[in-house]
Amino acid sequence: MSVAALTVVGFRYVTSVHEPEESFVAEQWVSRRAQVQLNDPGCVRGGMALSLIRTGALLKLTRVEVVGLLGAPDEGAAEALRYGLGQCHWDWRQSLLVVSFSPGGNVSHVTVAVD
Repeated sequence: MSVAALTVVGFRYVTSVHEPEESFVAEQWVSRRAQVQLNDPGCVRGGMALSLIRTGALLKLTRVEVVGLLGAPDEGAAEALRYGLGQCHWDWRQSLLVVSFSPGGNVSHVTVAVD
């Protein structure tokens, strides 16, 4: 039982964002975009991403509303928009806020992924 618990804790540590939650401020989110593009940016927008996820602030918004709030995405497709966060995971790979849309066009799911 304890091996399983350690495995779960270890997995969560490796796959989680290593940044404290930070209140979302739209102006700061947009202004930090350029910093995310640097070679070793750190976890520039990860704390704000965690806040957006925890509060559900993006759920049910339309694509136009999301872009109005977060600015232009770094990558986008019909089903999801991706916003760079910086290096927020233990292995220093780039992290992304992924905003997924339902067939009706509203946000259905928001998560952090590793690029």
